[in-house]
Amino acid sequence: MSVILFKPRGNWRVQWMEEGKRKSRYFRTEQEARSFEAERLAAKADDEQLLTLGELVVLYFRSNETHEKTKKNLVYFLAGHEKNGRHIEGLGEFLRDKYAEQLSRQDLEAMREAFRAKGTSPNTINKYQAYIRAILAWGVDQELIRLNPWRDYKRLPAKRFLFKTSFEDFQRVLRECPEWLVWAIKTSYALALRPGIVELFSLPWTAFHWRYGYVLVVQGKTGNVKKVVPPMQYWNEARRRYEEDMKNGIPWVCHRAGKRVLAYHEAWQQAIKRAGLQGQGVRMYDIRHIAASEMLARQADLVAVAAQLGHSTTQTTASNYSHVVPHAQQRAAELLPPLFD
Repeated sequence: MSVILFKPRGNWRVQWMEEGKRKSRYFRTEQEARSFEAERLAAKADDEQLLTLGELVVLYFRSNETHEKTKKNLVYFLAGHEKNGRHIEGLGEFLRDKYAEQLSRQDLEAMREAFRAKGTSPNTINKYQAYIRAILAWGVDQELIRLNPWRDYKRLPAKRFLFKTSFEDFQRVLRECPEWLVWAIKTSYALALRPGIVELFSLPWTAFHWRYGYVLVVQGKTGNVKKVVPPMQYWNEARRRYEEDMKNGIPWVCHRAGKRVLAYHEAWQQAIKRAGLQGQGVRMYDIRHIAASEMLARQADLVAVAAQLGHSTTQTTASNYSHVVPHAQQRAAELLPPLFD
């Protein structure tokens, strides 16, 4: 079943299949069309078993390699957790037992309001909306549900963080970092990775394809796989480290004396303090932004930079980094012919 705007008539059309035939009905407003759609789906639920959102999430976890942190976040969100012998309700627990394909705009707004009551930022709210929408889209692809009811709902407006950290700032901090953190930052920079437990410190050596010269990275934010071609200087050092780690049975690219890194903030903050940059907003996450900015500032191809970052479209890359590529606008301005000689 689908609800679409029928432009020739200026009204809303609901389409569905019944006994092998396509049927449709028209309504003056989208709200009327959505209400009719919900009624039909509710009636059909009596005849066949529809999947709840919670059931769909379980199937998604079984069929996809979801990062443990992402999985934990979703479980806490939809099912809550136990703390000190009592149940802490998840903010999205009211969504768990709703039929996945019947989730409404009202459900989305209720989820947002629950987050706002906790003082959660729009960016985090958008992240959970994206989680659910991606799982619903997967359910449609697998023919487990018939529609993605949140497909067309936009995210909340969110303030974009404009980082102020310079390339030189990072060089200063790098000189104060322990060796294991220096290598992690080099890896994040060379592969344009999001530094943290989910992406950088979960990167295994099996992601390196030595014969072909690229690395396949599962992105922590989207779960999508990106192919990165690293600089040769980094590639050569990585090869040497790989051979040493293989002798010692270490599977992680970035580790601390052979052990997986589960926390790095204290080491990072100490390095910032020693570099004299404490309180100036220098974040380890900015190394990914610096990598993108440096590539674009040196006139790298926008499509290639988008691929390195793992962006699904060049529009995302252009939007995020237009303010750090002044030469692009200057070149565009110089191409304008004069109005008068």
